[in-house]
Amino acid sequence: MNNHVHRIAPPKRIHSIDALRGFALVGILLWHCMERFDLTLVPVVDNPFWQRVDTGVFDTLNFLFAGKSYAMFSLLFGLSFFMQMDSQASKGVDFRGRFVWRMVLLLLFGYINGLMYLGEFFVVYALLGLFLIPLYKVPTKWLIGLAVLLFLQIPAVISFVSLLENNVPNQPTDLVVEMNRLYETCASVFIHGSFADVIDFNLWRGQWAKVLWVFNNYRYLQLLGLFIIGMLIGRSGIHKDEVRMVNYSKLVLPYALAFFAVFYAIAYLLPYWGVKDFALRVGQTMFKTYGNLGQMMVYVCGLILLYYRYGGRKILDYLAPVGRMSVTNYMMQSFVGVCVFYGFGLNGAVSLNYLESFMFGIFFCIIQIAYSNWWMKRFYYGPVEWLWRICTWLCRVPFKRNTVKGLV
Repeated sequence: MNNHVHRIAPPKRIHSIDALRGFALVGILLWHCMERFDLTLVPVVDNPFWQRVDTGVFDTLNFLFAGKSYAMFSLLFGLSFFMQMDSQASKGVDFRGRFVWRMVLLLLFGYINGLMYLGEFFVVYALLGLFLIPLYKVPTKWLIGLAVLLFLQIPAVISFVSLLENNVPNQPTDLVVEMNRLYETCASVFIHGSFADVIDFNLWRGQWAKVLWVFNNYRYLQLLGLFIIGMLIGRSGIHKDEVRMVNYSKLVLPYALAFFAVFYAIAYLLPYWGVKDFALRVGQTMFKTYGNLGQMMVYVCGLILLYYRYGGRKILDYLAPVGRMSVTNYMMQSFVGVCVFYGFGLNGAVSLNYLESFMFGIFFCIIQIAYSNWWMKRFYYGPVEWLWRICTWLCRVPFKRNTVKGLV
């Protein structure tokens, strides 16, 4: 019994890692506000000056967070997987079966979350996370090779080259057409429909639209690659040593900057090189995805250096509680976001421009940061994290900080 209690005791946290996860969640929220939680209506502002400001806000947040925040969150998902497996292995516990059950629970949480917001990603994480189990004991050199292959997105490369060589029509595939049709349908439902209409659409059609988006944009390849890299970071033990985290961040940062700059430059130059129509869409998505990996690593390395070497610890520690209760905060973002932007709520997708949407996002970020800091001083876990842990272990889990003496 003592071993069982010890196994479910609140784990020791690495605050810098939690801060990275909190930063990723802030970026996800701000970008979702620009996307209006999948209601991508383009606002028109009467004043030309404010129209430029509005467009500038969108372009800036697109550059800063689109594709980068989720990439960081995915990298940390792989690291968390390793940390859970390693922690239980040190106690003589094989966590693989329990992790499968944990992913089943995440799939359930994600589906419930997806009934409100079809753009949520826990369903995708749960399905792809299962691949980590057979990969857990694969030698490092093979995992590095596999991650590189996944990041190359070879199906996207083949598609892009075929479009350039006119081997296939330079137009969307049937699956892309179906995806676009579903997103057009959901726009009408989300603007004009009731809460029940939104739920009804997301029961199946919304889930299918999300799957098509992940497939058509080859995002499943990048996500699994990031899971693997996160797992390899854990395997190397870098996250356990402040000095190693700093040294590796200094080493990787210039390469990440160069990687980001080169591929973003290629993406923006494609139209000037005569690439157009669907080939341009495929090419820009592919090269920007490459560039996003570099930009994401710039953020990771920069934030680690800021945390440990350049006086940013006190500020970033405010983000750590946001990261510690990331599942709760992510689901809260979905619920509040659709209530603000959808027609059954405040209809913000129609009534708010990008600047106003950004201001709402900042306001809600401040609320989540304040609330998370208040909550984590009193409880070991966020509400959903606690429920997830109870369902994972099927036993009592300490919740309030004064319920189990000596646990920190």
